[in-house]
Amino acid sequence: MFHMHTSFDLSPNVKIEDYKATLERFSALMQASELLLETGPVMQRCHHPVMDTDEQRSHQYFFVMSFTDRSQCDAAVEHIKAADPASTPVHRAVYEDIINPIFSCWVDPD
Repeated sequence: MFHMHTSFDLSPNVKIEDYKATLERFSALMQASELLLETGPVMQRCHHPVMDTDEQRSHQYFFVMSFTDRSQCDAAVEHIKAADPASTPVHRAVYEDIINPIFSCWVDPD
């Protein structure tokens, strides 16, 4: 599988419950179009003096989106670039509700 990890902070005045609901709507649209396998839960960072060693980033939240493979992820990117009327407003809301996003991609080892 191919995964995208997103670390972020919420924009001012956005409640985490509202953000989770928007992300769920976007994920459902992408899954219905077979452009996403699943989105994991939004997790809140828990700073730990020994176990949390990332001193460069202070993001408070993260989630992981999983795709069957790189091709499905690439198709999802093209879908978003094409500005699909059904998913574009929801994707825009998902992105506009966060600040300082960091995206990284991972693949399961063979």
